[in-house]
Amino acid sequence: MRSQYKEDDVMEWKEYAKTLKELLGLKGSPVAVTYSMKPAERAGDTKPWVCEALLGARDGKTFCISKDNSGCPGGAWHLGLAPKPTGAADKALKEFLVHGEKLFCSVATFHRAMFLTTAPPLGLADHVIFSPLEGAHEKPDLVVFICNPEQGCRLLTLAQYANGIPPRTEMSGSTCHMAVAYPIVSGEINVSLLDYTSRRIQKFGSDEMTVSVPYHHMGNIVESIESCSAGTAKIEGMERIIKATQPG
Repeated sequence: MRSQYKEDDVMEWKEYAKTLKELLGLKGSPVAVTYSMKPAERAGDTKPWVCEALLGARDGKTFCISKDNSGCPGGAWHLGLAPKPTGAADKALKEFLVHGEKLFCSVATFHRAMFLTTAPPLGLADHVIFSPLEGAHEKPDLVVFICNPEQGCRLLTLAQYANGIPPRTEMSGSTCHMAVAYPIVSGEINVSLLDYTSRRIQKFGSDEMTVSVPYHHMGNIVESIESCSAGTAKIEGMERIIKATQPG
């Protein structure tokens, strides 16, 4: 598949990847997530889960998930590639969530959780491509950072440096919802501690979380690095301000 983007465009997100990997000391790469009507050329012939694709892309692999090859039916639904299960499949899902996975105490609780969170981007595209940011062939819609809390703090501080607007986060639901679907639909940066099942099955590190950045926020983050203390700027006047605020 020939990229529709000029080399300068591709170099932009390659430079973003290089800069932020070095600045934050990331383990592996930021993950580019792209909704596409065409499949990725270099994706492996597998049936990946979304949480598996995130980790694999962090480590350099490319995955392309569709409704036909998603290893997790729930993942296909949460990404917006397939409709919500109905009939017998819906009953089986509820039974599993309540009595198998034990993530909800009742079907009413599960319904409430779904009702109060943002709906998936159903019908947006036929494929969702996961790749290391520096290896993305199409402009990413989203960049997912698998990071530790300090690295996540720095990303959020850099993102707010220019405008002071905090993200409106949604920290409930599946990993694929929190890390991909919600920020795609809302355009908001989102923070996720991941769902506990995906943490265990995919063996995420105990200190790992995700910060998902819609691509239109990336320029502000990188541009803030030299001016913000969460980047490379030095904190000045700390002793003076502490002294000035002491009583007496």
